[in-house]
Amino acid sequence: MNKIIRKTTLILTFFTATSCSLFANELANSYGSEKEAKQMLERAIRIVDSNPTVAFAMMNVGQGGFHVKDLYPFCFDKKGVMVAHPTLAGTDMSNFVSSDGVKVAQVMLRKAEKNKLSKISYYLNRTISSSDGLPIISKKESKKTSFYKKVGNYTCAIGFHPS
Repeated sequence: MNKIIRKTTLILTFFTATSCSLFANELANSYGSEKEAKQMLERAIRIVDSNPTVAFAMMNVGQGGFHVKDLYPFCFDKKGVMVAHPTLAGTDMSNFVSSDGVKVAQVMLRKAEKNKLSKISYYLNRTISSSDGLPIISKKESKKTSFYKKVGNYTCAIGFHPS
């Protein structure tokens, strides 16, 4: 009897540990990496360079691979108005200040260069994907790093949460 209990306990411990490990890996895989963010932004920039109207439409609805995990590119015009974003298109971001006091859009607009990928970090609530693939904002605040670049009359960016 003790042998059966020990064997059952061992099996349950193994399955619990395996399940926790798989869940942790799945959770980690649901967040985009720095490398994935850079790749998506470079792709978005090429399409904006080619046809801004099509690129912005794709970004606004998250089509064409422009919403993967918690990653999505966004662009704003010279005044800081979002022209491409899954939930904030048309929003004036020129006066947006992150919870740690960073004037994100103002910094990006001022420092963006055509041939240079720049980086800025600030604190923001993490974006997660809903079951239908649309981004929703969580209540958990964390450090976010965004890459950004000047593309014609626009500044395009993408953010990720470093682990």
